[in-house]
Amino acid sequence: MAFGRGKSTKGDIARNTYSWPNEFKGENIMYRLPTNVYYNDNIVVNEDEYAVFMRDGKAMHVFDQAGRYALTTQNVPILRTILPAITGIKQLGEVYYIQKREMRGKFGTPEPLTFRDADFGLVRLRVFGQFAYKVVDPLMFITQFVGTRGWSGSEEVIEWLRSELIQTVNDVLGELKRDKNMALVDMPAYINEIEQLILTKIDAEAKRYGLDITNLAGITITPPKEVQDAIDKRGAMGALGVNYTQYQTGKAIEGVGEGAAQGGGGGAGALAGLGAGAGIGLGMGGAMGQGMQQGTEVQTQVKVKCQECGALVAEDAKFCKECGKPMAKPGTAKCAKCNASIPEDAKFCKECGAPTKVKCPKCGVDIAAGAKFCKECGEKISS
Repeated sequence: MAFGRGKSTKGDIARNTYSWPNEFKGENIMYRLPTNVYYNDNIVVNEDEYAVFMRDGKAMHVFDQAGRYALTTQNVPILRTILPAITGIKQLGEVYYIQKREMRGKFGTPEPLTFRDADFGLVRLRVFGQFAYKVVDPLMFITQFVGTRGWSGSEEVIEWLRSELIQTVNDVLGELKRDKNMALVDMPAYINEIEQLILTKIDAEAKRYGLDITNLAGITITPPKEVQDAIDKRGAMGALGVNYTQYQTGKAIEGVGEGAAQGGGGGAGALAGLGAGAGIGLGMGGAMGQGMQQGTEVQTQVKVKCQECGALVAEDAKFCKECGKPMAKPGTAKCAKCNASIPEDAKFCKECGAPTKVKCPKCGVDIAAGAKFCKECGEKISS
């Protein structure tokens, strides 16, 4: 490949041959020749490439077949219209190479996405995955990215694709929450549907830029560790057939038994066995619970949500165990303006007259006055 120029002879330029160097190819979707081309120069196009001739920011001609092409009026007919305006050494313009083959990339959320879950409240999710894409319309691709946006490298195109994918993921999760009431614990069952919805939406957008998103795979949705721990705990409780109090009691006794076993002694083994069997005993009918309640009947506690932070607390609790705010009585709510106790279905506060519901500016659903985020789409509500 030559980048030097030959001597001028009667206004013509000695031929120079250009190609896409292998060391600059790899996973790059696009490559611009580092020098302008001249009349009668040659460009080499391989089987897995397009070459696009550009002048003044406009795509003029696409070479979509493998071969060696001289930049003359025979191979580029549009030169007949622009050559009369060119004088001297006949500098024509630029050449961009584009890969034909399917390319692959990875994407992930730079910042966690906010998802409102019925059980865990507002949850911050990280999403990762892989995608495959290819250029199907080189003329449109060059026009949109090089001619319109002024980009000249592959990384800018990849970053655009990643940002579009993240935005589409956020839209799809919101739609499934709205239309199918998808909960956080349901997401593994929806992975295939999530992938297909994302692929349909992003592919329609990508086609406007001459691209085809051919595949999405390996999508992983990861909640924070504390939420993962809570999901694991809920699964264990379901497997044992116990409620939260029984589960925690059994775990505590197991811990005591393990500590005594480490200390040694004839009674340690018996205590360890007692601890290990406690969780099973509670799950099988509460025999262990009867020995611990000391005449007081163990009842399943009814949980209610704190109106301030969404934490689950006992129905008879006066204050939230997480945020410390006073709990509203069953069937009542707190006025967001004056904090007076009002009926749950009241439209206005009986003390100050403030409305109890407002509309989300994004999706339009009714939400409690004073809420920081929309319960349906997760939109932040300005105070």
